[in-house]
Amino acid sequence: MNRRTQQKATTRAKIKDAAKQSFSDHGIDATTTREISRLAGVAVGTFFVHFPDKLDLVKEIYFDEMDAALNAAIGAFKPTLSPTEYLLQIAQTLFPFYASHLEFTKNIMTDSVLNGGFHTQQMLSISEGISKRFEAVGIDQKTARIFSENMLANYWLVFIESIPSNAFLSKRAMQRLESLNLPFKVSYENAVK
Repeated sequence: MNRRTQQKATTRAKIKDAAKQSFSDHGIDATTTREISRLAGVAVGTFFVHFPDKLDLVKEIYFDEMDAALNAAIGAFKPTLSPTEYLLQIAQTLFPFYASHLEFTKNIMTDSVLNGGFHTQQMLSISEGISKRFEAVGIDQKTARIFSENMLANYWLVFIESIPSNAFLSKRAMQRLESLNLPFKVSYENAVK
């Protein structure tokens, strides 16, 4: 890495560190790009060289931390062929993450639902994992996709219900997800027989 590239990476990291601190101390909405720039020791214009806007910075921090949470949890996942167990494992990893990053989650999900992006990409990845598990036991691809889409709709219903009171860590959230996806669990188990 040449010196200029190294300097850019260092400045970007300083901005992210300053933002994390300010978001933690004051919240995302109360933190301005001017405050982040001041804490990072850079000009406001420099902030915008690295990030088009504050939301872009929020997303980068959020996804870095989500990747770390998912990577840390991968070793704890027990391999499962069951699509419902697979979705529960994802929920057991991501729901605590959402709970501990609630303000980030609200900002990013609102933007994502309105403008596309994270919500769409995350759902596509999870959907493929669910569909493959159904297809592995002989359920045709079209039906597997329909099952997957319905299971994901249930996941997002529980997600949305959990946001207002930050109920991601409640036993009720997981029970509700299991209950909503019971028909798909039964369909999978019948296909296995």
